[in-house]
Amino acid sequence: MTAIVEEFRPNLDEFEEIYKDVHHNPELGLSEVRTASIAAKFLKCRGFEVHEGIGGHGVAAVLSSGTPGRTVLLRADMDALPINEETELPYKSKTKGVMHACGHDLHVACMLATAALLRAAKSKWSGTLICLLQPNEEKGAGAQSMVVDGLYTKIPVPDVILGK
Repeated sequence: MTAIVEEFRPNLDEFEEIYKDVHHNPELGLSEVRTASIAAKFLKCRGFEVHEGIGGHGVAAVLSSGTPGRTVLLRADMDALPINEETELPYKSKTKGVMHACGHDLHVACMLATAALLRAAKSKWSGTLICLLQPNEEKGAGAQSMVVDGLYTKIPVPDVILGK
């Protein structure tokens, strides 16, 4: 796997740009339209089967390795907080009173980097990977909304769920 990570290293700038873009354009829970669109487009371009608009703006993307195995769901959240950003970062929030103060911008970028890395290494693992980007986590309602909206009728039930 080390060789795959080293081969992947030149792509890291792409994920830094995604992080900065999501940080620069934060969206509160129930409003994650742009962020969800970025994630869905990225995952579609890498061959994932993508389901959008689950429980609001949730995204679930499925990739099979082509060989039988466990189903692993990786979860990341997308929403920002109603806080005014007081940094001078060149990519600081351009939305007054809204910022990614909790790291969800990084969660999105890391999820997409992980998806790309696992897609590139697909021949080295077995089973099914699900990348889930959850809306409205800060209000504690996004996961339940996705389940109520039929999440598990759209994707396989995972054997394990890993999330931040």
